[in-house]
Amino acid sequence: MLFTLAHCLGFYYFSSFKQMRSWARLIPELILYCLAVVLVFLPVLDGNNFLYALTIVVFHILVSPLLWLVSRKSTTGKARSAVFFTVELVRITGFAVMAFFFSVRWGSFEPWREVRFFLVEVGLDYNQVLAALFTVVLVIRPANIIVKKVLAIPDEECEVRHFSGAATGIIERLFYMAMLLYGSYVAFAVCFFAKCTLFCFAVRKDGEYGLRLYMGSLVSALLCLPVALIARPFF
Repeated sequence: MLFTLAHCLGFYYFSSFKQMRSWARLIPELILYCLAVVLVFLPVLDGNNFLYALTIVVFHILVSPLLWLVSRKSTTGKARSAVFFTVELVRITGFAVMAFFFSVRWGSFEPWREVRFFLVEVGLDYNQVLAALFTVVLVIRPANIIVKKVLAIPDEECEVRHFSGAATGIIERLFYMAMLLYGSYVAFAVCFFAKCTLFCFAVRKDGEYGLRLYMGSLVSALLCLPVALIARPFF
């Protein structure tokens, strides 16, 4: 969760997230990425745990130029989306491998005692705070970008409908996550199918747009499941 949280803040929030950006933009965005990693890891840096933040930055430095170069060679939006998903899958796999070696092979991760002491004093648990931040950060901007790329929405259409659709998707996923973390999978399924039932009116009015709503809701809901599976044990 800590690895993914740091990456999402740096890559999705601090970055302009333009795969076709100029080479000069990579340098300031790399600096912003490093600052995001520092913000996440600063409260928990202690001795050898400095390697956690350093490996994420080094891994990003190695992968990001590859994403930029391959995206420049891609001529269509679908090709760039395929490159994006492939590189992000490589990143997540790399984070999982590094987390395994850091926590299992080289010793368990222990944040500063001062951080745990402070959270206990205010009635909070470190793991729950981390899981909550992890959940909120992932279901907002990263999820919106993934839905957009899966649906392959043209840029000119995004300018008209992106804001309202993105805001609706964020609210929808936050409700889904509340149900999954504190409720049940049954409540999640009931709300999802109830929303899909309402889309029959949109399909009748505009078939293509209505089907896109169906697909967007399906992808949006499915993105909540892996996040919930990771974060739920800490609640």
